[in-house]
Amino acid sequence: MKLFGTAALVVIFATWMVLLTLLPVYIIASGKVALISSEQEARKEVTAHGRASARSKALSRSDARVGDLPAEISRSLALNQSDQRAGFELVVALSSLLPKVTTISKIKTPSPEAFRDYIAPVGLPVVFTDMLKGTSMESWNWDYVRGKWGDHVFHNTRQGNYSTRVSKFGKHYVNRVNTRLADFIDIVTGKRTPGPNEKGLYITKQKIIPSEELEREFYYPPFYPAPRKQNCYLEPTAWIGAPGTFTQGHIDSKDNFAYQLIGRKKWTIFSPTDYKYLYYTVEKGSLEWSSALDSLGTPDLSKYPLYAEATPITFVVEEGEVLYLPRGWTHFIENITPNLMINTWRYGPAAITEYWSDVSMEEIRKRCY
Repeated sequence: MKLFGTAALVVIFATWMVLLTLLPVYIIASGKVALISSEQEARKEVTAHGRASARSKALSRSDARVGDLPAEISRSLALNQSDQRAGFELVVALSSLLPKVTTISKIKTPSPEAFRDYIAPVGLPVVFTDMLKGTSMESWNWDYVRGKWGDHVFHNTRQGNYSTRVSKFGKHYVNRVNTRLADFIDIVTGKRTPGPNEKGLYITKQKIIPSEELEREFYYPPFYPAPRKQNCYLEPTAWIGAPGTFTQGHIDSKDNFAYQLIGRKKWTIFSPTDYKYLYYTVEKGSLEWSSALDSLGTPDLSKYPLYAEATPITFVVEEGEVLYLPRGWTHFIENITPNLMINTWRYGPAAITEYWSDVSMEEIRKRCY
């Protein structure tokens, strides 16, 4: 009996020490954007998050059968996960098992193990406040970007915002123009007035760093083992715009890491479970666009009454921060200052599916481990 009591105390102590070491973990809470700044603040929250993650793993592994899972998850797991729509339906079904959130958290960058075990598999967004600290990207500014790549001409600069009209080819209408980067930076930063054909320009999803310079210039997310990091992520793309430019609400087909290098950007995001309230139109390819979220301001409820059921989460990503946005989260993005963001998407299925689907786990580990 004494031996049993000692062993129990050892287990309890070891468990508590594990919880204390997993402080950089997403907070499930309500209210404004939270910042974990001390152990005392994190102790109460880390346990709840750990339980949510552990529940996902337990249900999906040895102590659960597919037949024990909710019907929509069983059906999604039975489908071919290489099918994009089937994969998205699984993300929505898994998200419905988690507590409803009304905020995201800003935390220090977790260890790779903590990210893979307690953040990614739960499928919730989080902002890393110091991921770029000590890297060359921490010191990027307009002069640096102009000096490095100012002569580069973008042939696909967006003028205005995406239209809700869809062509017979399944694409949303938007005007595109050619732009030299140095000239565009002068317009964005207010150094010169845009000409008649230069108003409302927004460089979106364009490669700013030449492939041969990626190893030196770009810092990949540190959560998957080297040296295969570049096999794990798509080539990074740039988003550069003046205050007031925005991208209408949409979902991505992959998990996203968004690096806020210059300026501040306002994000309004929605859980995958809110998809049915946002009036989506499906574009051929990988994008889906929300008709309700096609302009600044609150959607017109007389036109989009279901939007009243959605739960928007609005926050600002500050200069030097990195947002992790899992697949399936609708996002509407507004530039509130002259702005440069670079993002990279992770290859493969959504991380939230890794512990539920052997196919997902095999593909993610093949690319990223």
